[in-house]
Amino acid sequence: MLFSTVPCPKPPGAKEAAALGFTSSLGPFAVNTYLPGLHQMAESFGVGFVAMEQSLTVYLVSFAVSSIVSGALSDVLGRKSTLTGGMLVFALASFGAMWSSSLTTLCFWRMLQGLGAGVGQVVTQAVVRDVWSGRNAARMNALIAMFFAVSPALAPVLGGWIISLLSWHAVFVFLAVYALSIAVFVQFGMAETHPAHQRTALHLRSLAANYALCLRSAALTAGSAAHGFCFMGGILYTAGSADYVIKIMGLDMASFAWFSLPTVTASLIGSWLSGPLLRRLGARRLVHGVTLVGVVVMATTALVVQFYPAAGRWMILGPCLYWLLISTARPVMMAMNLDYLPAQRGTAAAVQQFLVTFSFAVCAALWVPLVLGHAWKYAAVSALCLILTALSWQTSMRCRPRALQQAGVSEQLL
Repeated sequence: MLFSTVPCPKPPGAKEAAALGFTSSLGPFAVNTYLPGLHQMAESFGVGFVAMEQSLTVYLVSFAVSSIVSGALSDVLGRKSTLTGGMLVFALASFGAMWSSSLTTLCFWRMLQGLGAGVGQVVTQAVVRDVWSGRNAARMNALIAMFFAVSPALAPVLGGWIISLLSWHAVFVFLAVYALSIAVFVQFGMAETHPAHQRTALHLRSLAANYALCLRSAALTAGSAAHGFCFMGGILYTAGSADYVIKIMGLDMASFAWFSLPTVTASLIGSWLSGPLLRRLGARRLVHGVTLVGVVVMATTALVVQFYPAAGRWMILGPCLYWLLISTARPVMMAMNLDYLPAQRGTAAAVQQFLVTFSFAVCAALWVPLVLGHAWKYAAVSALCLILTALSWQTSMRCRPRALQQAGVSEQLL
């Protein structure tokens, strides 16, 4: 049974990373798997494509809400119960979506899907920090990130195959089976990492107090904001990928692999490098070095493409460099941000994940309309995101010694 020893003195391995990686990847999988069928679904429901996209918006909003709630629930009910419950809700919603006969009905079930999927991505962060600390926690986050990076590229390909062979209904059957498989594994193959004597009481006042405690922790809030800004600069390219591929790279949608495969590969390489760089540089030098190099790289990219505009496949270099750099730093940041409140670790993970999800929403609502059609604007906004990352992270690090002392936790990542 996985995670039967808490804390675990041994370094994490591929088996543990695969288990948590597939669990946390359900959320992005549910975003991208059904996208190839949107036109078919719009025709089936008798609505336009733009209206059909609202089912994605509903999913993302409920996912963000779940990110806030599920971490606190796992502090009260335990990690296993919360994960299993979330997966069962997701599976039920997937079967409901399969039988939907209208866009309104589909949006309702997609909302429930988002609530269930958000559980996996938050609670797995808490599980990692329950079981490992210091460099082992950072290493596990890096391994999970490698699995997580594959999901956005694999999901639409798999969804396209399923839809072309069967129909869009079959995608939701696949997602239901995926969620049920996770629920069975969690229930029968994973030990509880948050025992009963460490849990908080199930009272609204207690839950509110936990959130207030997290928000009062300057080290946690500034560190989580830094992680959100870091992610924001990369997801900008993903949120505007259709524009980037067609308008900037000069390709068509059939050539989308020229965007997704290089960026996913860059993320995988960065996640793999995170462990060796952490051992060589230490946590603080790694994060500060990545942000500094990233600002220089993205600012230089912005200047080059502004004064020497061009198009073509080589324009993928900017997004790849960004994802390569931040993928080395994000596992370390995630681990360090969950050091400060051991008894409220699930709630702290929820705060961190909410800011990441919120950064996605900011990109879609604010940055993408501002950068459309201009490669230098993409690069400039990414550089700005890294500047904000550096400022927020510096604030977190100034507050870290006091926060660790108050929590009674020794420093394991320098």
